[in-house]
Amino acid sequence: MVEIAFTYDFVPGIDEDAYAKLAKKATAMMLSAPGFIEFRAHRSLVGTPHVRRTSVWESLAHWAALAQDPEFQELTAEFRMYVTNVEVQMWGPSPLVPHPIRRA
Repeated sequence: MVEIAFTYDFVPGIDEDAYAKLAKKATAMMLSAPGFIEFRAHRSLVGTPHVRRTSVWESLAHWAALAQDPEFQELTAEFRMYVTNVEVQMWGPSPLVPHPIRRA
């Protein structure tokens, strides 16, 4: 299982409705992609980056298949009109704690 985390700030003065529409379309593509497990989005309570979006996949190959899809690449290019300071992080399981630990 891998997690792909995007962090970014918004470009000042963006059309928030257009951004929301684009985000919903990208999320729908993820939901229907093979290997997709989970999606989380957070807004910063203080400072920058303003947003962190994390998707969880069965494998890096599954995420890469979506990332290489021409329609998804088109959405990604449009997305960059609304955001700045984009950072992408890819995370795999820890050898010491490979699964989440939850209180019973």
